[in-house]
Amino acid sequence: MLKIRIIAMGKLTVDYFRAACEDYLKRMSRAYSVTVIEPKPEALPKDPTDGDIARALEREAVRITEAIPPRAAVVAMCVEGKELSSEDLAAKMEGFAASGVSEVCFLIGSSHGLDESLKRRADLRLSVSKMTFPHELFRVMLLEQLYRAAEINAGSKYHK
Repeated sequence: MLKIRIIAMGKLTVDYFRAACEDYLKRMSRAYSVTVIEPKPEALPKDPTDGDIARALEREAVRITEAIPPRAAVVAMCVEGKELSSEDLAAKMEGFAASGVSEVCFLIGSSHGLDESLKRRADLRLSVSKMTFPHELFRVMLLEQLYRAAEINAGSKYHK
């Protein structure tokens, strides 16, 4: 069974987003073993400078890197990443498993994104859209797409 680790800066604070995430995590448990890790984001001043943001992203990158297991495939979620269809994501997940990867880590940065070092380290830079979404909603969207990928790979009718 392929392991998925979602490393997402910050905790879910809205009950309905938390409930939606829990629902998708439960649904996915037949196909994937999923772990969610929520490192604490760096505090920033109300009007941060570019330097403040860069330093915060560097410190967050250290915490994220510590949570990535050795030999895991890394997927950096970032707006400049490649957009895939649901079928393409399903094929990518199947490809990871077929190539001997036992764990895939999806990295979700804080409100200012991910440090460039994490993007360079990634095996795949992935975007779900050129649009911007609240982080909590985005986590639901990612989990739904991972569930959909599992269902596509299982040949279920969920995707239809």
